[in-house]
Amino acid sequence: MFAGGFGSFIGNPCDLALVRLQADSALPAAERRNYTGVFNAIQRIVAEEGVTALWKGGVPTMTRAIALNVAMLVSYDTAKEFATAALGPDASAFKINFGSSMISAVCTAVGSLPFDNLKTKLQK
Repeated sequence: MFAGGFGSFIGNPCDLALVRLQADSALPAAERRNYTGVFNAIQRIVAEEGVTALWKGGVPTMTRAIALNVAMLVSYDTAKEFATAALGPDASAFKINFGSSMISAVCTAVGSLPFDNLKTKLQK
């Protein structure tokens, strides 16, 4: 949980720039920021909105990362335990790992997408 939260806090300025660069083309021409790249976006955000604006949406970003990490680790381990018990000791390790990974991917997406949606809306 700490690694996800701390890492997303450190990376939030780049994530903010990415979200704004992607959202810029969807805005009406009069409202576009017309950033030329990531560094231009970061520089202009600091100049126009202040340094603290680089962490807009920081709390949902951190919450998303924590939810993502927890959902991924817990669901994978749980699915692997159930698959191993259900298929027995003769089951292929590849099948168990692949199936557990697929189940974990769905759980991770379901667990993190609400926070991702909120984060993106705040950062736009």
